[in-house]
Amino acid sequence: MVASLFTAIPGVSSAQQGGPVFAFARQDAVLTTLVKAVDLNNVPGANTNNDNPSNGAPDDSQWLKVEFHYSVSPAIGNYLNEIQFKVWIEGRDLFDPQGQPGQGIAVALTGSVTYANVPKGKDLYGVVYVHPSTLGRYGAGHGASDFERNFDVHVEADIAGSPAGAVDKNKEQDPNWYQQLRAIPGLVYRQNQCPFLNDSPDRYPAIKLPDSSSS
Repeated sequence: MVASLFTAIPGVSSAQQGGPVFAFARQDAVLTTLVKAVDLNNVPGANTNNDNPSNGAPDDSQWLKVEFHYSVSPAIGNYLNEIQFKVWIEGRDLFDPQGQPGQGIAVALTGSVTYANVPKGKDLYGVVYVHPSTLGRYGAGHGASDFERNFDVHVEADIAGSPAGAVDKNKEQDPNWYQQLRAIPGLVYRQNQCPFLNDSPDRYPAIKLPDSSSS
C-alpha cells in the first residue's frame, strides 16, 4: 500500500528489493505554506502560518516555505551519498518594461539544495524558502498568497548527476511549462541561508555545503 503512494522513477537503478531507489510522493509531493520567522527578541516559539491577515492587507512579513516529500531505498546500505533538488517557483514581474500593463512577464524563481547521507525512508522531506520582499516583488498584486494558492512549483531530483525524478505542485498541460519562464536565480534559499536554520532540524537530511573553492 505504501509503495503505491510514490512514483516509480525511470533512469535510476532499482534497489535490491526491486523498487525504485528514489521516488516522489504521488500525493502532496510539493507542499507550500506561508510562515513567519521566529522573532529572536521575543519568547521562542514555533513558526505561525497566517496567510489571511485580519485586516485584509497583504502581510509583508511572511516567507514562502516549499517542502518536497519523497522516499529513498538505496541499493546498498541505508544511505544515499547525496541528492540535489532543483526548484522553479512561478512568479510575475509586473515591473518589466517589456510586459503588458498589469500582467508583466512570467518568471521562475530558481534555486537548489543538496542533501548528503540521505537515510533510507518512506517519508523524507526537503525544504527551501523565499524571502517576504521577493514574494512582494514577484507576486501578481495579491500579496504572498499568490505563491501558496495560484503559482506553480516544479522540483527535480538528481542523484550522482543523473535525473531521478520530477514533480509539479499542480498538473500542467505542458510538462515543460517552467522552462518557458524567465529564470531569476539566487532568490530561493536553503535553510542555512535564512532564519529557518533551526526549523524542524530532525525533519530534513544534512545540507551539503558548496565547495569553498567554487563559491
